[in-house]
Amino acid sequence: MRIRIALGALPLMALAGCGLTGPAGYGTDERTVTAEVGEEFTLEVPASPVLGENWYLAEPRPDSAVLRYERKGEDIEGGDEGVTGSGGGTQHFDFTAVAPGRTTVKLLYCPHGLCHSAAEVTASPSAAGTASPVPVVTAADTATPVDTDNPTYYVYTITVR
Repeated sequence: MRIRIALGALPLMALAGCGLTGPAGYGTDERTVTAEVGEEFTLEVPASPVLGENWYLAEPRPDSAVLRYERKGEDIEGGDEGVTGSGGGTQHFDFTAVAPGRTTVKLLYCPHGLCHSAAEVTASPSAAGTASPVPVVTAADTATPVDTDNPTYYVYTITVR
């Protein structure tokens, strides 16, 4: 009887290792991603939209022959009741690897309501409250969103095998 229970549990344990917990997630400190064709993954970034902190998918968009952008979402955790802005959370950008190749994903971090879209910043950096061009953080850089009070681009390098 114990053998049947143990063997009966094997398919469930095997499925648990096959991604039933959701797609792989990468944060701002993991800007180099390798995925297999057909794999789904998420770029997860810290955000507090109630305080005007948002992220946007910027141009140029990823090569659609290599990577398909699925959707943007957010998971916001409640903070102290009655305290505006005490909650935090993440915004996420979901992708599916389509074919072998390499592409980039460019996300724009906008703190303090300084910008309301990536197009706004691209059109005029001064419209975002900055006098100089918007900084770009690549996979080789160590900056995180909390390091800056200005709009910043974060570039992820995606390799699909």
